[in-house]
Amino acid sequence: MISLSKKDPFMYQIIVFIWLCAILYFDPRILALIIGPENIAAKISVIIFTLLLDLFWFYAFYHLVIIAFSYLKNKSKGPTKDPLFLGTFPSVALLYTTCNDFNENAALSCLGQEYGNYHTFILDDSDDKEYRKKADDFASLHTNKVTVIRRSGRRGYKAGNLNYCLGRIRDYEYFSVSDADTILPSDYIEKLLPYFNSPDIAFVQSRQEFNRGQKPAFAQGLGYQIELHCDHYLKTKENYGFVMFYGHGALMRSDVLKEIGGFPEVATEDLAYSMLIRQKGYRGIYAHDVTCLEEFPAAFGQYRKRSDKWIKGTAECLIKYYPSFFRSKDVSGVEKFDVFVSAVSLLLGFPFVALLLLVGIILPYFYYHFQFQGPMFKMPLSYNGTFLGALTGISSNLFWRWDFFLMLLLTLAAPILPAIHKAIRDPIGKFRFIVMYTFIFYATQVSSAFALISYLWSRKAEFPVTGDIGGRRAPDKAIVMTELLFTLVFLSISVITRNVWFLSFAAGTFAGLLILKLGFENRWARISAYLPILILAVVIIFIGKTLQ
Repeated sequence: MISLSKKDPFMYQIIVFIWLCAILYFDPRILALIIGPENIAAKISVIIFTLLLDLFWFYAFYHLVIIAFSYLKNKSKGPTKDPLFLGTFPSVALLYTTCNDFNENAALSCLGQEYGNYHTFILDDSDDKEYRKKADDFASLHTNKVTVIRRSGRRGYKAGNLNYCLGRIRDYEYFSVSDADTILPSDYIEKLLPYFNSPDIAFVQSRQEFNRGQKPAFAQGLGYQIELHCDHYLKTKENYGFVMFYGHGALMRSDVLKEIGGFPEVATEDLAYSMLIRQKGYRGIYAHDVTCLEEFPAAFGQYRKRSDKWIKGTAECLIKYYPSFFRSKDVSGVEKFDVFVSAVSLLLGFPFVALLLLVGIILPYFYYHFQFQGPMFKMPLSYNGTFLGALTGISSNLFWRWDFFLMLLLTLAAPILPAIHKAIRDPIGKFRFIVMYTFIFYATQVSSAFALISYLWSRKAEFPVTGDIGGRRAPDKAIVMTELLFTLVFLSISVITRNVWFLSFAAGTFAGLLILKLGFENRWARISAYLPILILAVVIIFIGKTLQ
């Protein structure tokens, strides 16, 4: 099948163009360090440092441009509906997946549909008797509308659960996947079905929003992240990138899934499925006018568990499925690029930690002038009257001039620009999100780096159940000890070099460990989450006042 959809490459062309301009503008200053008597190891370190900076600058422009495009008035009509589609009333199976986390309100939302021809199936992978009983009791109250399906074992994770069910219900033309916390609007089916007006549409992904009825403070602080992603990233990629199935809140064609042999039984089955159906010439679309509610991880430990799953699962998909996706003639170049760039954005913990070690230890060891003075590099080397100076026009600080400072601010702020913008109308709520986002960034870099290393070493990606209360287990002691070690390393660099910047990483990593141990409900642990943004603010103010 040949896809009827064409994606506009203009957005990514802008991203790449601005990025290349930044590289040509900034890189010569840094690469000037390789002109000197230092050994080959020193010169290689400078090159790696430059490449890592370029990588993070790319993602600064990636976030900036995508968000900017989301605010622009879209000239494209986007997905359209067929108003006559509902005259056929095709059969729909609502698949509610649960594993020791049954949520009655979410299950009830599957029963409250205004559409007539559907049935709800509870796909119960629970091994906890209490949760199995909850599912059975719920089904007994709605015998005509609900069927419970169970299997022996958990082979294939969530994908295996879905495949087991779909292999036993063959009379439904469409199906929808709900997680245990997904709350569907009453017009969910009725509004999504008319979007299937083209033979190449395999699924319609609905908009997701944080369920503000969720009480834990950790979730309340970060829940806006769900809305931010849908309204700015998913919305933009409808026309300028790749729309993927997000694992829940989507209506899907049964015949397309059958054509690819079911969901790939891997940890990140949603991304793998999205790539496989695209290679067959099918595509997904985003319906911004249908909103489902979902919960955010209630505790920091659950958040880390989900993050590790995403990192390992994404790495697995890139290794197993991306090569054939890249070679496919049915997939446009911009979609191939978007999938790769979006996937790699989840794997940046390792290169970021590498950058910190270069800046804090390796480069200062090789270059005396790469020492710190406060948060600034000691780089006032004069190139006046030299050949290099004539070429570059550099006569003072190589790095910390106002333009480099602006790049630093852009890289830090780009992913949360919508929150900064909305803080004008909702200063308390959005400031809390900015505080929590900053804490999460600093607290998870080391664990994220080791999640990627762990997958590359073991080639195993697991599917932990985020909401499984009974299944909460302490993080691997080796990872915790490694994070504690990095806390001491960052603190030592900060003290020895008088660089406040590294103090924010020490504070963030330590706060993460404290909250992991005591819980976010603990007053002192919760207060520690404010440390990274307070130190970061001091750093930014200090740098701004000392720029040359």
